[in-house]
Amino acid sequence: MFAELLDTFTQLINQHPTWAGLIVFLVAMVESLAIIGVVIPGVAIMFGVGTLISNGTLDMASTVMWAAAGASFGDGLSFALGKHYDKKIYTIAWFKNNPDVLKNGHEFFEKYGAISILIGRFIGPIRAIIPLIAGILDMPTKHYIPTNLIASALWAPAYLIPGFFFGKSTTLITTNLENGWPFTLLFAVLIWAFYKILKQR
Repeated sequence: MFAELLDTFTQLINQHPTWAGLIVFLVAMVESLAIIGVVIPGVAIMFGVGTLISNGTLDMASTVMWAAAGASFGDGLSFALGKHYDKKIYTIAWFKNNPDVLKNGHEFFEKYGAISILIGRFIGPIRAIIPLIAGILDMPTKHYIPTNLIASALWAPAYLIPGFFFGKSTTLITTNLENGWPFTLLFAVLIWAFYKILKQR
């Protein structure tokens, strides 16, 4: 599924290069929205975007900015929904069928307070729920906005860079497979040795 998703995303970017930034913005926004963000594999998508940066399809600086902006906007929408609908959120059918989602988010927010906006951004299962909970619990907007902006600015490169390095490493390995087997053999031996060390420990 991930391969198909990445392939579709790559085709979309290649077909509409001038819209690449907006597409990244929308992807980051959607995966940050409450409910939707819980079921969408955000880590996998951003990892895929990172691989597109590694092969030159996307630019690193602009992609980070678009992704951060999308994440911040998506979180902001969830926060606004929580503020507006308050406890009515608990009556939504999806949350009734998945009560632990709001329960875990609520407990996390009560434990860490405003900083949960920052921490929660990096924890998959509750990432898309914390802003909604913050809104329901009436977190002051003046405290939410700067924390949200910082969290999004840190999240974007943190989720894109692993895909970038993965893409670069696969390119390096492929090149060396074509140009010389010694590097490939050495790489395989190192991986085997690392595996043995981990197994012993």
